[in-house]
Amino acid sequence: MKWIDCVLAVAVTLSALCVPYTKVEESFFMQAIHDILKWGRVNDSFDHLEFPGVVPRSFVGPLLISALTYPANYLYGNQSEGLSTQILARLVLGWLVVWANAQFRKEIERVFGSQTALWYGIFGACQFHFTFWTSRMLGNTLALVPMLWAQKYWLRSMFATSGARRQRGLCYMSSILAFTCVVLRFDTAVFAATMLASRLSMINVRVICTLAAAVTASGLLSLAVDSYYWRQRWMWPEFRVFWFNIVLGRSSEWGVSPPHYYFTHFIPRLLLGALPFAGIGILANRRAAQLAAAYIVSIAVFSANAHKEWRFILPAVPIGNLCAALGAARLDQVPTLRLPTRLMAMALAASSLALAVMMTYISSLNYPGGFALALLHSTESSSDVRVHIDTYAAMTGVTRFGQLNHNWIYNKTEGLAPAQFGNFTHLLTSNPKQHSGNGFSVTAVESGYAGLDVRPRLLLSAELPVSARLQPLVWIMRRNDAPS
Repeated sequence: MKWIDCVLAVAVTLSALCVPYTKVEESFFMQAIHDILKWGRVNDSFDHLEFPGVVPRSFVGPLLISALTYPANYLYGNQSEGLSTQILARLVLGWLVVWANAQFRKEIERVFGSQTALWYGIFGACQFHFTFWTSRMLGNTLALVPMLWAQKYWLRSMFATSGARRQRGLCYMSSILAFTCVVLRFDTAVFAATMLASRLSMINVRVICTLAAAVTASGLLSLAVDSYYWRQRWMWPEFRVFWFNIVLGRSSEWGVSPPHYYFTHFIPRLLLGALPFAGIGILANRRAAQLAAAYIVSIAVFSANAHKEWRFILPAVPIGNLCAALGAARLDQVPTLRLPTRLMAMALAASSLALAVMMTYISSLNYPGGFALALLHSTESSSDVRVHIDTYAAMTGVTRFGQLNHNWIYNKTEGLAPAQFGNFTHLLTSNPKQHSGNGFSVTAVESGYAGLDVRPRLLLSAELPVSARLQPLVWIMRRNDAPS
């Protein structure tokens, strides 16, 4: 790896250290890694058997992260609980993305030159979503690792000087895409289809056989691993996800957005300062236009689905950054534009970096549940503790890694009747009024992000005109007659 790859690694590491807690979207993978590290073999105590979620997810990704985390965790004392183990697991994922991105950037350097590769690295290292989210336990982030490798071989299949090298690149790409779609994220099939379609003239019997073999092997892998961990025959999680979201159309239950939303809202947020140069690259460089066309078609297909999230199009970020790098490199070739181009590119990159720092700070305020549980552990010395964690607290930072005391009982059961809360000594709740009249008293409160306060007049006194507004979100309550 070169220095620019190390810069991205540092940014990813700092993001994980500054914001160690996780959100509900990461819950399955985070809990699965905890349970694998603690028990290995599936048993009734695994979190996903108690809280299976709306749709199942594959254990292949968590098994890989656990295997890579285990050696360092073993040297550290083989701890299955603790924030340090959670951070370590996240860093393993983040560094995998950095490594895969370095391989893609290396291929960019081989095909387009060192200057384009450098601009690609600079744009990526300054983007919030490409630094903060690369260590977050999402299926989309797990899938980004093989997708970056597939994009590397996609470039090779398009621009290698040797026909045999292009053919091998296409076979490697097909195999990697098959694994990614079948095992990790079914929606990457949209990107896979357009990437393969762009090389349609090169697809022959060898490529088809390679693709068929990869699909079969990936399917058998998922069936073997996930049937065991989910204790269900013929468990293929990504097919279940496809059936739920596409065939049944249930994804819209999580919100809908207009058709243009990816292009007008998410892509500007993802690319930030790289966006203007990406447009220049697509207009001024034929190869950039060729690369962008496949992904523009893919995003258009995603736009047909009413439910939209930025993470669905995460694989488009490296291609967008490559187009931006080609745009910057193209302008840099014009002597009269060289200095203005470099100044503008660095200004946009610096602006993106400043925004990324601010968004990372704001994100650190979004985990009151995790901070509340840590505070309870630091203030409660009794071994006889039965704590109920309500839905909001569980969604904002609470994982099994944070359940530090083996003598305590942690419970996340939803829909309890008021009388049933009497079975607990402590509560982490977002609704203290519900319990204040039932024998519980507030002992502490954790605040979280509630918006931004913008006060331009502060500029006159050399102060920041923007500050984060906090409000109480999670209360720690103790039963009045609980033993000390």
